[in-house]
Amino acid sequence: MSSRRTLILIGAIVIGGLAAFLTMNYVKGVESESADKNQMVTVLVAAGPVAKGSSADEALASQSIRTAERRRSELPASAVVRPEDISGQVAAVDFGGGEVITSMMFLPVQELTGSKGSSIDAGNVAITIMVEPDAGVAGLIQPGDSINIMALGPVAPGTDGSPTAPLSKVSADAGSPWSLGQPYVYAFQDVKVLGVGKNLGTPVAAPATAPGAEPAPAAAPATDTNLITVQIPADQAPLLISLRGAGLYLTLNRPDYEAAPIPFVSSLPSFSGEEGRSPYPAASAEAVAPAGSAGATGQ
Repeated sequence: MSSRRTLILIGAIVIGGLAAFLTMNYVKGVESESADKNQMVTVLVAAGPVAKGSSADEALASQSIRTAERRRSELPASAVVRPEDISGQVAAVDFGGGEVITSMMFLPVQELTGSKGSSIDAGNVAITIMVEPDAGVAGLIQPGDSINIMALGPVAPGTDGSPTAPLSKVSADAGSPWSLGQPYVYAFQDVKVLGVGKNLGTPVAAPATAPGAEPAPAAAPATDTNLITVQIPADQAPLLISLRGAGLYLTLNRPDYEAAPIPFVSSLPSFSGEEGRSPYPAASAEAVAPAGSAGATGQ
């Protein structure tokens, strides 16, 4: 009888301990959930009225939209926590003040207005030029790039009565003349590319996949790389149009490219190869030379 009572007592103690353990874990979970809900989070809020279509950058600069702390439990889904997340966008709705900013409240200006012209900088117009693949850097140009536009330059009339004459040079050893093609001139420098073909740089969403399946890669938009759309000041657009038959040739620039005077060459100079030197300036020869070499000249 006493053994039975002992077993019952032990069972009661075990059940009581288990109940206490479960109760303690439940209380801790409730406390943790409550603490998480009451946690203060820094988010963006509208400090005052902001009209639909207003620039996010201007609203941030004027403190019409600023950072503030809110309880996590009070935050809507997709609340914006960093100013960088809405930089360059515009308000999709009117704000009265006090609203927590969400990702759907600001959109790219093109998405809001539906106009592709909104991507053009003020004072400029968009214009499209056509170049052959070899004249268009083999299709490497992308929206947002900086390019230079070269065109056949005018020279004095040739002896055959043609309106232009090729670059020519007399051979030093034989005295016989030889010539190259018609000279080019840098017509425009540091021109911003808006689009290539119909591609304005908008990413293409990947198609939906079944749960657990590997996501398919995003399909690249069909692009006609012969058509390059650029932006230039309105008063220079007619000049660019007038060069349509001038054999346009493009160069792709570094992001830090700065326009500088490049004189038009109407007489054939000596090539750097003729003089046994690299075409790169001496200051950059070391950077251009392959690792382990003694420099551009290979000395």
